[in-house]
Amino acid sequence: MSRWLRVRARLDRVMAALLAIPVTPLIGLLAYLVRRSDPGPGLVRLLRVGRDGRLFRLWKLRTMRAELPGGLATGSRITAGDDDRVTRTGEGLRRGHLDELPQLWNVIRGEMLLLGPRPETPALVDHDDTAWQCVLTVAPGIAGPTQLVVDTWEATMLEGDDAEDAYRAHVLPVKLAIDRWYVEYASPWIDLLVLVSLVQRFVFRRRETVIERRVRAAVPAAGAIGRMSLEIAA
Repeated sequence: MSRWLRVRARLDRVMAALLAIPVTPLIGLLAYLVRRSDPGPGLVRLLRVGRDGRLFRLWKLRTMRAELPGGLATGSRITAGDDDRVTRTGEGLRRGHLDELPQLWNVIRGEMLLLGPRPETPALVDHDDTAWQCVLTVAPGIAGPTQLVVDTWEATMLEGDDAEDAYRAHVLPVKLAIDRWYVEYASPWIDLLVLVSLVQRFVFRRRETVIERRVRAAVPAAGAIGRMSLEIAA
């Protein structure tokens, strides 16, 4: 882990604690709306792989139908864009990424960072892969450059009945390459570009952000899918 990410791990816990004060009531309201739209728990805890390969429980607002006593939906580990397991309220939460808000609690516990590679489910992690070994040297994040780069392309790739196979074969290798780049080159400047890009994407609805251009120039796999994403968005 870079020196910057070690410093950030401490700063993120403080920042998450401060953000949790105004955000927790919002999480409570959203959890209530989830329960109203589909009876069951408003929040779920999902098993994910964290730093050094340690497993942890990731908090999320439930977006799928409560088909099991624990409030988890059955079926594929990958959620496709047309997945009929997602509730109407869940669609809205996913669109605005509001279902990720409870992960502030994971950051406070030291299990996650505010910015970093997104955590994966254990079945999709190959601990013998050198790329995974690199990525798992840091705690996963709530948001990061990877999602900004692959978002549109990933949604297109996962359409259809073979979403999990498509994710394993095509999407995951690209995401892993970008995550590895971030871990190796993380710095205050890169994180600033990520923050600016989040504002560009979710506030100003820009099709392409500054971090996307940076990543596509540095990661060959990202450059290839970047051109396709722009064509899809157009």
